[in-house]
Amino acid sequence: MKRKFKVQSSKFKVKAACAFILWSLVFGLVSYSQDIHFSQFNFSSLNQNPANTNLFDGDYRFVGNYRNQWPSVPVRFNTFSASAEMNFLTLKNNDRIGGGLVFFFDRAGDSRFTSLSTALSVSYIKSLDKKNHHALSGGIQFGLVNRNINYSKLNFDNQWNGDVFDPNIAVDENFLKTRFNSFDLGIGIAYKWTKAERTNFTIGFGATHLTQQKQTFYNDNSVKLNPRFTLHARAHVKVAKQWDVVPELMWQMQDSKYEVCYGAHGKYHLALKGAHTVAINMGVYGRSAESGWLFAGMDYDNLQVNLSYDLNFSKLHVASRYNGGFEVSVIYILAKVKKINKPGAICPAFL
Repeated sequence: MKRKFKVQSSKFKVKAACAFILWSLVFGLVSYSQDIHFSQFNFSSLNQNPANTNLFDGDYRFVGNYRNQWPSVPVRFNTFSASAEMNFLTLKNNDRIGGGLVFFFDRAGDSRFTSLSTALSVSYIKSLDKKNHHALSGGIQFGLVNRNINYSKLNFDNQWNGDVFDPNIAVDENFLKTRFNSFDLGIGIAYKWTKAERTNFTIGFGATHLTQQKQTFYNDNSVKLNPRFTLHARAHVKVAKQWDVVPELMWQMQDSKYEVCYGAHGKYHLALKGAHTVAINMGVYGRSAESGWLFAGMDYDNLQVNLSYDLNFSKLHVASRYNGGFEVSVIYILAKVKKINKPGAICPAFL
């Protein structure tokens, strides 16, 4: 997304306030929601890798993600995530120090099993050359996770009276607790090469759940969340005056389970010059051999909105009728106004 610099600092402040309000409204509208997972994996940066923190062209980045999975299954899965990042400091050697806050709210199943996570990310981005074409980022993420369950929404075998199911029969199960909290820790590293504004490449590796927190509502310390390892790569290549190609890849592994997400989208620039920059995105992606999705979006100056829809090809397609899920992401990037300290500098707004 191309940045545009405004001269008046007041305009920047208004934009920052509007971005924060927009981000808050999105959260308020869809903050009800299974396992945190987005098909648009490279558009949920802080959930993917802590090293992605502040690894963008700008000073502030706001991201919102929403996923509605398997709407044709009796109990659908809803996931929402939002994040805000900023560049705290740019050193004289072009190194950057940044931080971000990310949270997700996820709800699934008849029991309304809910996961709420809030995490703080910090990163240091080292510029590897004087022209800032190569950068290496290291990040760490500290999180607090709350999980809760509603047993009153579940049915049990003792409620069968011999002839029919009777919901009025009291449940004879013994539940120790309905919620618990845990601490989460993640680390990551990423490398970014930038040749030009529309040509760059990023590759990164992250590890989350390093604390292996307990995952049970009972007193059993052997039930833990195993670490998850993520390898991701993304290239943005200018292939013609108005055309870019963006191939993307992500590999994730957690104990014996793994997944591979892959695909690409094309970006067609409708307007390269003038008051605004506009581009259209369209592509096709897949996940292992289980699902695929269609992707479409639009860039308008510093705002990007993306939509995707999954098609399910796994054994669950009998129940899902091949429907996977709908997903949307919204990204907004802001850049501070750089002061001109040269004598006699004039404001182009008055020319």
